[in-house]
Amino acid sequence: MRELVIDMSYIFTDENETWQFDFSSAIWATNRLHEIFQCVKDGVLCDVDFVVEDEYNLYFIECKNSNFAGVTRPNEHDPLAPEILRTVARKYFNSLQYIKAIGKNGNKRKIYIYVLEAKNEDRYLRKFVKNRLQSRLPFKLQQQTTIKEQMITELQVINLSEWNEKYKKFPAVKLK
Repeated sequence: MRELVIDMSYIFTDENETWQFDFSSAIWATNRLHEIFQCVKDGVLCDVDFVVEDEYNLYFIECKNSNFAGVTRPNEHDPLAPEILRTVARKYFNSLQYIKAIGKNGNKRKIYIYVLEAKNEDRYLRKFVKNRLQSRLPFKLQQQTTIKEQMITELQVINLSEWNEKYKKFPAVKLK
């Protein structure tokens, strides 16, 4: 009989292994949606990097870092490109659907955080990205009277430094 080992560590790295996030103070967290979604063929489902739950909120966290030495194809990540924005929005929708299906949705606020570091990135670029991404998310959809449950509460587009200022309970460090 094989022993079941459950990893309770909530310390995750981004896909490029350039940042490490410590979600140890979270009620629940996962970085496994990508692995879980692989059972659906042709990449139909898109996932955020991390989903984290605290007492009041569910955080859907997507990390894009194309601003480090050795990044492969740095020019391919244009954060304002319509296809990139569409994919980032799909990641939220698909992840929210899964979280609701496993019963984690509840009445908590749903905050989508896009941690973005890119070539020539600054607060103005992050503001433009936020404005364009916001129109692709269900903010207006949930205002319809037939929608009974809030689908999204807030969108943030921040860099790693802003993350650490705002989310001290979930510190992040650069690995490379």
